[in-house]
Amino acid sequence: MILKDSRVTPPSDSPRPGRPKDAAKHAAILEAARTLFARQPFDLVTMEAVAAQASVSKMTVYSHFHDKETLFETLVSAVADQMIAALSGPEHQDASLRGRLEAVGCDLLGVLLGPGVCEMAHTLPGTLRTNRTLALRFYNAGPGRVRAALAAIIAEAAGRGDLIVDDPRLAAEDLVSLWEGNRPAMTTFGLTEPAAPEEIRQRAVRGTDVFLRAYQRDG
Repeated sequence: MILKDSRVTPPSDSPRPGRPKDAAKHAAILEAARTLFARQPFDLVTMEAVAAQASVSKMTVYSHFHDKETLFETLVSAVADQMIAALSGPEHQDASLRGRLEAVGCDLLGVLLGPGVCEMAHTLPGTLRTNRTLALRFYNAGPGRVRAALAAIIAEAAGRGDLIVDDPRLAAEDLVSLWEGNRPAMTTFGLTEPAAPEEIRQRAVRGTDVFLRAYQRDG
């Protein structure tokens, strides 16, 4: 009697584990996309153009990012990660509430109003106005997460009795608006260049001062 081998050999077309993504190519694709989204409207950027800018194949771009929306969402999320890390940075933990908020304001505005992000923001409004689902997706990946993290800091300060706040989320919106002023509107209309460090510092200090005058507990 002939014994059959009990081991099962998978058919040749069975799915195989994917190879680990090349970190250098991943970073190159993100940098290429950041450059292109800063230069032209979202709708005009193609995955082929990103591939050419990154010096990789189009298939490589698609293997890292399913589509252009996912690629841009990843960029937005990475910026949010950077800002959230700044919110909880150890260098801010021992500062006074005023000092911490001023430092956080400088960190956030340095990202929001600096080169790269403000140019990308300038290319988006038309696309987002016509695609609510996409707008919500990008908002949740970036601004929504950052404001939630800032609201947590404000809620913590209110819990210590340092602030009188009815809604930490709304207070966070107030603070960001005081920091930014009319800068986002000017960026949207293409009327301004990225903010210089001294302007960022002044905005952070003034916005924090007005916020504390409104919310800080007397005495």
